[in-house]
Amino acid sequence: MKKATSQDVAMLAGVSQATVSLILNNSDKVSFSSETRERVLAAAQQLNYQLTPRRSKRKKANSRTILVLTPTLTNQYYSELIQSVEDYANTLEYRVIVCNTFRKPDLEKYYLDTFVGNYVDGVLYTFLPSFPRLIEQLSAGTPTVIIGEKQSELAICSIELSNISAGAMIAEHLYQLGHRKFSFISTSFNQLSLAREQRLNGIRRQLESHGIRDGLEVRVADALEENDSQDSGLPYEYVVGRQLTSELIHSRCASTALIGVNDMTALGILNELAAQGVRAPQDVSVCGFDNIFSSSITTPGLTTIDHHLRARCQAAIDMIVSHSGPARIPAPFVHKIEYTPQLIVRGSTGPCPSK
Repeated sequence: MKKATSQDVAMLAGVSQATVSLILNNSDKVSFSSETRERVLAAAQQLNYQLTPRRSKRKKANSRTILVLTPTLTNQYYSELIQSVEDYANTLEYRVIVCNTFRKPDLEKYYLDTFVGNYVDGVLYTFLPSFPRLIEQLSAGTPTVIIGEKQSELAICSIELSNISAGAMIAEHLYQLGHRKFSFISTSFNQLSLAREQRLNGIRRQLESHGIRDGLEVRVADALEENDSQDSGLPYEYVVGRQLTSELIHSRCASTALIGVNDMTALGILNELAAQGVRAPQDVSVCGFDNIFSSSITTPGLTTIDHHLRARCQAAIDMIVSHSGPARIPAPFVHKIEYTPQLIVRGSTGPCPSK
């Protein structure tokens, strides 16, 4: 297959070859609209255009600074992750710049344009990049690691977690307690957070291994409503847990086990159940994923999945440091580490109630 050129990208995007060069090389000489940038990046990704990495003249040798990109700060999982990253980076005398993208690709791209190649020695993604092919290209010059998501085809270093295994662990725990009717409650499925659908797939596969093929109901929030800036000031994922649980209760669903896509959603489930006079675990069992601090102090304590967060954050920083500096491991070396999740059983789950 003929290797794509910048001229091919320009033709597909409907722009000049110079525009392609300026955008893909993160030039600050000319300002382009978000629409133009998106077209060029999408065309480059579609054609699998390989950009020759450049070193910015402005970059200082070994600035000992790491850029961390997070999609939100309203979910406690991300704040705990960032705290772990900063704690460990500080022991290595590295500094951390944290940028919240609010799940907006244009803001994510702005932070990459601002810091990569200029001020940082590495990039840590806490979610899947909106521009995976561009990040593959940038990682040749700036060590980049993804922590949390698992997507084996990406040629980017990653510290992964088997979300399918995590889902299977939750399903098996509930099955052993006698539950046969389940509801999975989740924020929308999208390509920036594959963990949501992977956890559901793990649950479904484990239940099917026990012959349960019609006992799992799935309730997913509308993708158009995903917004961390809620008028109520409450975290979006928590609000989803409450809203979908309220709908489930009023539909007279027969499920005896409710599984939140993460702990924030599961905490919303627990609070809505309490508000409606439904007891956990006497009437309904509830599970989540992530093992955030709040899951251990709520009443009842939330059964969840632990991700070995501190260990994974340390591994991610070590990977960036080993790929930067004078003794860096040369590109295109790609290192992927997968951690096994751990079930944490607390008071929110119990035997299936007799009907």
